[in-house]
Amino acid sequence: MTSTTTDTGMDGRITVRISDPGELIAAVPHLLTYRPGPSVVLLNHGGRKRPITPVIRADLPDETCEPDVARELLRAMLRHPGAGVTVVIIGRRPGHRAPLGRMPHNGLAHRLMSAFGDSGRPVDHALWVPEIRGGARWRCYHERCLRGVLPDDRETVLAATMATTGQVTYGSREEVARLLDPDDRAAITRRQRMLDAAIDNWPARPIPTVPGSSDKAKQAGSPDKAKHAAAGSSAVEPHGAAEPADRTAGRGAAPDWFGEAESAEHLAVVRAALARAVAGDFDLSDEDVVSLAMALSDLTVRDRCLTTADPPGEPPATVAERLWLELVRRTPMPERAEPAVLLGYSAYRRGDGVLAALAFDNALAAHPGHRLAELLRICLSHQLPPETLRRLSDCQEGGLMPM
Repeated sequence: MTSTTTDTGMDGRITVRISDPGELIAAVPHLLTYRPGPSVVLLNHGGRKRPITPVIRADLPDETCEPDVARELLRAMLRHPGAGVTVVIIGRRPGHRAPLGRMPHNGLAHRLMSAFGDSGRPVDHALWVPEIRGGARWRCYHERCLRGVLPDDRETVLAATMATTGQVTYGSREEVARLLDPDDRAAITRRQRMLDAAIDNWPARPIPTVPGSSDKAKQAGSPDKAKHAAAGSSAVEPHGAAEPADRTAGRGAAPDWFGEAESAEHLAVVRAALARAVAGDFDLSDEDVVSLAMALSDLTVRDRCLTTADPPGEPPATVAERLWLELVRRTPMPERAEPAVLLGYSAYRRGDGVLAALAFDNALAAHPGHRLAELLRICLSHQLPPETLRRLSDCQEGGLMPM
């Protein structure tokens, strides 16, 4: 049985082909970007010369919940084209005891095999392993009972290939989540005061002249309401004035309505930061963070920044994604939501559902009710293919990255 082979294409991309079940199990942490605990993992095989995508993970369910979980996993996977599926069950749910002579979670494995078989997408392999660790023994749920020993997942061809391209595999999902933690809480507080001052000094929103609504318009145009209401509009995300701007710190968010002159200035701020990032400079002063927070609160500018995710995973998109990550770590709430949703969108587009989910949750923690974050989180929870989101950036004018 062959194990793993690699090819380098004309464009320099490296293709790793895996045919050994043990090597495939060892690839799971790299495909998820972290080492999972007890889980059921589905790997979708698109066919010859097509990547393994998506990779869907779920906690191991109680036996009474297995039918519902199997149905949801099937529904999520069938949203993506594919030729076959590999099921990997890792460990055991706490308290689970396999009947004598049966493998752990045998019922779940066979439910999945039956459901996918009935749908016309066969399960190529259904595998169990106590944990993903070099030397662990894996077994197969199929009647043709294959078995073997896992290689060290840190020393496989796939691990080496990912290391050469700068991709990191983390020890746990919690370790990935810590990437988004604030860099310096004292600095966050300092920048929050600076943002407060900037918002206080911002002109009130122009009062709309709508017949019969003068009192309401005056209220909406007051400086206090400008601070405490998100009332702008966006090609992607229309906001309503009833949506609260601040959820945690007792202060208003940066206004999200700006004129053409202000938007032009904000675009210049973002372009300058992206140009520095392309040059390898991610050192952001307090003034830089505040300026970028104000710029990204301009929804016209925020929406144009969605275009930096294209082409997904390419160097320019990777640079922009790192800038959004730095801003998530350095920006106070609720303005932090805007770089967080840009980070999540970029991660989603390149297929990193774990980071995308964490980023959208981060945005919603900073700004509950953030509509774009809610929309994208729903798309992700329903396993919509990343390419279906391209229309969000396709409808925006690009040109933010330096040539």
